[in-house]
Amino acid sequence: MEASHAHRSSSETLMAALLSSSVPASRLLPSLAADARRLRCRLAFLLLSPPHFSRALARLRAMSLPSKAELLGRVLIRSLLLLLPALSPDGSHHLLRIPATDLDAAILLLAMCDSYSPPAAASSSSPSCSSPVDWHALLVDDAVGSALSISGLGATPWASLAPYVDAAAKCRRFADVVSQERVAVGGGKDGEWRGGASYAAVLAMPPAAGDGAPCAICREEMVRRGGGGVCALRPCGHRFHWHCALRWLARRNTCPCCRAELPAEEARAETRRLWRAVERMAAGDDSVGCA
Repeated sequence: MEASHAHRSSSETLMAALLSSSVPASRLLPSLAADARRLRCRLAFLLLSPPHFSRALARLRAMSLPSKAELLGRVLIRSLLLLLPALSPDGSHHLLRIPATDLDAAILLLAMCDSYSPPAAASSSSPSCSSPVDWHALLVDDAVGSALSISGLGATPWASLAPYVDAAAKCRRFADVVSQERVAVGGGKDGEWRGGASYAAVLAMPPAAGDGAPCAICREEMVRRGGGGVCALRPCGHRFHWHCALRWLARRNTCPCCRAELPAEEARAETRRLWRAVERMAAGDDSVGCA
């Protein structure tokens, strides 16, 4: 019996979204393969250069747990956006490009997440139970094993696609963990992070004419004064005073009228928004273009 949409696994949802995507595989696979090569080369450089490896590891260890979660979210979102370009049609999503200062730490964090297991960590540490994991040895072993695997040796389409499907599928799990964390700290009923809208989305809001209609936030009429003071939200088009919209969007990324979602600045909130768009794509919704 065919599983319903509600019971699809993350990978099944992604594959359904890929099948409905307007980007042909002949165009998608070369770009994924080129990106994967760049990331592998950078990881190899870190493993072959002790100073750079130590610097990236030290930066990662200096991050707080929320900062590490945010960085991991950015890495997963990046895989999702590269796999499904329709989520960001103009390629300008603010979380797509990770700053150079964080890139090495992000590559290292993803490699550590992929390679860690209690048996492997135990074998890579010294006999003392209190000694830390030898991450360099663990990552080298994992990199060598991956390079000598069938997928690593063969240039098959799935070899290029699989790492991105695997990383993007983790977006759902990441979003679920974030929701549980939100509930634990006293969040809203749905447990979602309600971070502010992205700065890029706010700056892209166009000015609008004030026709005297009441602003849904302050309830005062919207009348153009001097240089103007009314803006329209995208994608819904509802209008508000600029100062009201800026205060509202600094705290949440939804329209006050219809709850339409704008891109969120934080990866924790943006992961859930993007995953909902993936589910709509998998269900055959052709109107997905959400960045």
